[in-house]
Amino acid sequence: MKKKQLVRFDWAIKKILRQKANFKVLEGFISSILNRNIRIKQILESESNQDFELQKYNRVDILCLDEDKELIIVEVQVEYQLDYLQRMLFSSSRLVTEYLHSGQKYGEIHKIYSINILYFDPGTGKDYVYRGITEFRGLHTQEKLSLNPTQQSKFAPAKDASDLYPEYWLISVERFNETAKVPLDEWIYFLKNEKVEPHFTAPGLSEALSALDILKLSTKNRQDYNRYMDRLRDEASRADTQQTLREEAWKMGMEKGFAHGIEQGIEKGIEKGIEQGMEMGIEKGIEKGKLASIFELYQEGVLDKTTADKKIRAFIGKDFDELVESYLSRLS
Repeated sequence: MKKKQLVRFDWAIKKILRQKANFKVLEGFISSILNRNIRIKQILESESNQDFELQKYNRVDILCLDEDKELIIVEVQVEYQLDYLQRMLFSSSRLVTEYLHSGQKYGEIHKIYSINILYFDPGTGKDYVYRGITEFRGLHTQEKLSLNPTQQSKFAPAKDASDLYPEYWLISVERFNETAKVPLDEWIYFLKNEKVEPHFTAPGLSEALSALDILKLSTKNRQDYNRYMDRLRDEASRADTQQTLREEAWKMGMEKGFAHGIEQGIEKGIEKGIEQGMEMGIEKGIEKGKLASIFELYQEGVLDKTTADKKIRAFIGKDFDELVESYLSRLS
């Protein structure tokens, strides 16, 4: 039996999952990540998610408030962004201020979960799921800072200081190896392939099979989805073209630089060789000229053998006794 082809999760966040009738899909996904039962009370608006159509098509988010008054933001990023980790921090920090109204106490700040679905590698690690929390540990004892009983009662269900701070999840979809061992893996398989295997049991996936079925979309939604996919393909094509052009330009630059370097090296080598050859020639000429002069002066009787011997040794040096002896043999 042919598997149902489902719409992409990022488009579903824009158009389908905001409907209360489809909360179970989103609840199942978040529950599989946080490993506890999540019930969404409502979908909220923030400065970052209120103008969907004006956003770049490679990023989308949805903000949920659960029954425990915790804020959960789910973001999808398609294209690589160098400073994504900082943008993730900015998004959660902005939520803190957006939902702490004037006159409210700090203790009323909502717990924030930032869940990030990435279609690129966020760093150099090899895992496909990362969790980030803020912990306070003793500098000397290494013990974790926990809340006292009064604080735990006031800020339940928080027990540690880290429970009050934003919690970050990074899901690198492209790193997933297609082997689903736990419910979260089954969801990541869907995120990567837009398909659900018959034996998958993760919460929310059975609802996704119905809600996200392409064949069940209205005519308007199917047209919108096709346009969305076309835009994503165009974006990917443009990015690929730009990358190819950069690589070709780099390759051409390297080849020209290499050829120019060889040419310059040859020119410099010839120039240096001629220069060194001339120097050596001059030195050898001077050397032979001086030795010849000493020999001629000896032949004419101006220098005796002892004097000629000393002059030759002084000129050539003591390390060249063999050469000296060869000249002296010619003198005798």
